[in-house]
Amino acid sequence: MRVVARRPILEAEATGARQADAAHLWHPWSPVDLAIERLMLVEGHGCRVVDDRGRSYLDLRAGTLNAAVGYGHPRVVEAISKQASSLMTWDLAEVGTVPAALLAQRIASITPEGLNRTLYCNSGSEATEAAMKIARMWHALSGRPERTWVLSFFDGYHGATVAAVAATGVGFRRQGSGPFPDGYAHLATPRCVLCAAGQTHESCQIPGPDQWREQIQRIGPDRVAAVLVEPVLSVGGVIVPPRGHLRALREICDRYGILLIADEVATGIGRTGRMFGFEHDLDPGTGPDILTTAKGLTGGYAPLSAVTVGEDIYAVFRRDPLLGGLRHGHTTGGHATACAAALAVLDVLEEQNLVTAAAARGEQLLAAVAPLRASACVRDVRGLGLLVGVEMDCLESAAEVTGAAQERGVLVRHFGPVITLAPPLIVTPQEVQIGAETVIEAVHLTGRDRA
Repeated sequence: MRVVARRPILEAEATGARQADAAHLWHPWSPVDLAIERLMLVEGHGCRVVDDRGRSYLDLRAGTLNAAVGYGHPRVVEAISKQASSLMTWDLAEVGTVPAALLAQRIASITPEGLNRTLYCNSGSEATEAAMKIARMWHALSGRPERTWVLSFFDGYHGATVAAVAATGVGFRRQGSGPFPDGYAHLATPRCVLCAAGQTHESCQIPGPDQWREQIQRIGPDRVAAVLVEPVLSVGGVIVPPRGHLRALREICDRYGILLIADEVATGIGRTGRMFGFEHDLDPGTGPDILTTAKGLTGGYAPLSAVTVGEDIYAVFRRDPLLGGLRHGHTTGGHATACAAALAVLDVLEEQNLVTAAAARGEQLLAAVAPLRASACVRDVRGLGLLVGVEMDCLESAAEVTGAAQERGVLVRHFGPVITLAPPLIVTPQEVQIGAETVIEAVHLTGRDRA
């Protein structure tokens, strides 16, 4: 499907941009000399993006899982324009701004009772760093300075900054970004060990509470500050742990006086068919001690992340006679225009009932690609809400499918052997069907599917 861009892109302009890209832009998460021609995107409308040659693509990856309400949404664009034209931002260390205050109030209204204080950062990685710092400092200010260890799942992903990578699973640590700080260890991921190895077996072997307690005991419960987990492990392979795992972790943390941090950078703001991923598992009204959100919070329209804690944690910092608060922040953390965008995104989610829609469209998407489980080159198909993973037999297969889908006008994301399907929450049933059919076709055309 070809779409004419609103403003025609001149051939010379497009050529110049591509030359500038090749000569000056250092792309993240990519080989330096990637021998392919990259897309040069110029516009987005709804669930579609348009390149400099006028070709339209259905976005089944929501940018980087952040384009929650799609592209060019007039409500969000208007909110950004209005705020930027009045007061784009100010440093929150000294003053307040209306959007920052109202967004903190709004976050408190959609989280379990007690999670009512929000610190702003700019990215998911920064939110992870801040959450871990808060946890450790809270213990220290409470007379437990020995509690410094942070535990996370072996296959988890928590960001690209140094401490965030230290908390991230071992597989990502092999990317040469060490040395890493001390005080980090990993819990066994609650997924079948044999399935993860691609082995055929009669019954699944899934690590659980007994193993986690043993791992905590080896470190020493009185040395652990926090357990940091994603309700669904997104970058780590769209791993959906069995129901009850978060409830078990909540009980373990309560027993040992450990803080539970829910990393909802990818899963929060409706992505899993609930406002937050932890709501699928924890009892109603129960939440983590610290919650991090990013990506969908502003719908990708501006950089913003949030770390939300309970009043009991905040009060310890407020009473501290030495610091008198948390000595942590960023120049643009809580940027007023970004907060205005977030408020508009939350309005759109509520008014269009997009969280419920995400659950329905997610069930449709998972069912539509489920037949791929019979393909010789597919290990598994799994997901929760509009976060679906197709695990291929190897990285090469995933790369081939990603390329074949792009050639057919559908953009998907792969990290390692897992292809992630996570369209904007506004995706229609027709778009889900088109996307699923294209992915299935791409799998069958790779030459590795011999089913």
